[in-house]
Amino acid sequence: MKVMFDTNVYRSFIRDRSHAEELQRRGTLKYLSAISLMELWAGTRSKKAERLIHELQKPYAEAGRIVTLDANRCIAMGRFFTGLSRQYDALAKTAGFANDVQIAFAALSIGALLYTEDKDHFEIIRDGVKALRVQYV
Repeated sequence: MKVMFDTNVYRSFIRDRSHAEELQRRGTLKYLSAISLMELWAGTRSKKAERLIHELQKPYAEAGRIVTLDANRCIAMGRFFTGLSRQYDALAKTAGFANDVQIAFAALSIGALLYTEDKDHFEIIRDGVKALRVQYV
């Protein structure tokens, strides 16, 4: 089974080893969204953090499991934003929500189950992307 983790799952694991069971589960093919990788790198503030993120990304890169989005997925994301209810106009303009949409479409592009702590954002995304599979942790 293919799985992907939202950035917040990695952050929690780094902070206090939360979600270790999901991250270390055997029998899954783990993938990393390039957007999560960008968010993790953006949060580094020390050499120690840089080394940690480098070590985290290394096995994904070596296995060819860092997921980027092609033009068709970007068009689909644009259509998703166009179809969002007006009540989410302010939210749709935030970087955090836009990044979560990209992570969702990355998971969808490879048919992966997405693990996240962010039920608020991903329930909104799932309303518009029914095929997205999400597991809240």
